[in-house]
Amino acid sequence: MSTFNDGDYDKMLGLLSPDCVYMDPNGIEHKGVDAIGASLKSIFDGTLGSVQYTVSSTMLDEASDRALVAWTMMMTAADGQQSCVDGLDILDFRDGKLISKNAFCKANGLAIRSVK
Repeated sequence: MSTFNDGDYDKMLGLLSPDCVYMDPNGIEHKGVDAIGASLKSIFDGTLGSVQYTVSSTMLDEASDRALVAWTMMMTAADGQQSCVDGLDILDFRDGKLISKNAFCKANGLAIRSVK
């Protein structure tokens, strides 16, 4: 989460495997570095205001190269109004690079998607 807190977009992209898959909290799948970068750009470009993550819990399974990270994202708008969301990421790694990020957030509504 430090790359998000530091606002280091390029460093965040450098952590991703070229074939990385990101399933966002709305159930939308983003494949590859460019698509993932585009989907997360608003966290870095100020669209969401000033963003800070706090990690509340981390569980690592080194045998399977998997981590579970519980977090809170605090957003501060230009007018000082603050809002936050709590979430959990399931992260899978290969050769030191992120290959999968499945993000879940607590929300007021359900993220319902159609089934093919």
